[in-house]
Amino acid sequence: MSEFNARQSLAATDPRILLNASRQPSVLPPRLIAAGRALGLAAATVAGLGVASLAWGQCERRCPTVRHFSIPVPALRQGEELRILHISDLHLYSGQDFLVDFLDHVARTEDFDMVMSTGDNFGNATGASLLREAYRPLLAYPGVFVLGSNDYYTSSTFRPWTHYLRRDAHAVHDTSRLARLPWRDFVQELTRASWVDLSNRYDQLTVRMAHGDRSVAVNLAGVDDPHLERDRMPKLPERWDDSDTIRIGVTHAPYRRVLDAFVDRGVDLICAGHTHGGQIGLPVWGALVTNCDLPPRYAKGVHTWRHEGASAPLHVSAGLGTSPWAPVRIATRPEVSILHLTGPEDVTETSEG
Repeated sequence: MSEFNARQSLAATDPRILLNASRQPSVLPPRLIAAGRALGLAAATVAGLGVASLAWGQCERRCPTVRHFSIPVPALRQGEELRILHISDLHLYSGQDFLVDFLDHVARTEDFDMVMSTGDNFGNATGASLLREAYRPLLAYPGVFVLGSNDYYTSSTFRPWTHYLRRDAHAVHDTSRLARLPWRDFVQELTRASWVDLSNRYDQLTVRMAHGDRSVAVNLAGVDDPHLERDRMPKLPERWDDSDTIRIGVTHAPYRRVLDAFVDRGVDLICAGHTHGGQIGLPVWGALVTNCDLPPRYAKGVHTWRHEGASAPLHVSAGLGTSPWAPVRIATRPEVSILHLTGPEDVTETSEG
């Protein structure tokens, strides 16, 4: 055995040699060692914050709230008010009973005249019975609805939560690999209760206002889900332009082409869902993405949407649920909204419950 090999063998068996070796000074510069330690500490801190954020996201998704917005419309007189409960994106699946309880509480404690649902009711097929329970206390009111992609299909395989950080996940949406949902049965239950399906359709409702002591005509134009490119703008009758009616455009996904088309038709209000308010946001900053071509600053709440010199109020609901594959919400509480449509002179500040 050579002298070098003998030293190697001795070093492997004699702990004193290993101890002496550990006491030898590092050949790396001290500043580089300090930088490495700082980077390691920073990485550990970021990882810790990530774990804490995800843990909080699990809690936040179980804390739904009611938000209130005042929106002026020219068809209403001073002192009149039409209140619309806007619900969206329930994404119900087994274990989401807390959302059913929340909607029951809303129906018992809040004051509204009609209900509007902007789709994505299913999380997967296990949510069908929960959906019947969730909508039961609302079906006594006049109602309208459109469907979203998660009413038609659901993924039967795992999708990482980072899927929702894509600027537009539609780019990878292949419905041939998705499981179909019992949406026809769900639609039949709603229409049996005289709710109006606005998927690529126009209709007019006459709604009694609790605050105003009269009924008002509400013209409604809706489209099927733009996220699946099923949207077709309905043909509108002459009465659409009647000055004493409220004109509302309804869609699940607020793609710009749809919002522009509604503004072109002179709507008084556009209602949408789909974005989950960004679902994973940053405090103060807000939403990072919207899962469509809508800019993140419009991800939730009421804003003004402008197109070619015209404009309309746009309300995007942050919705109530989450995908089974990404059951978190960060800086974006689940919500329903009550839209207070008032005469132009009666606008008040918005609030949240």
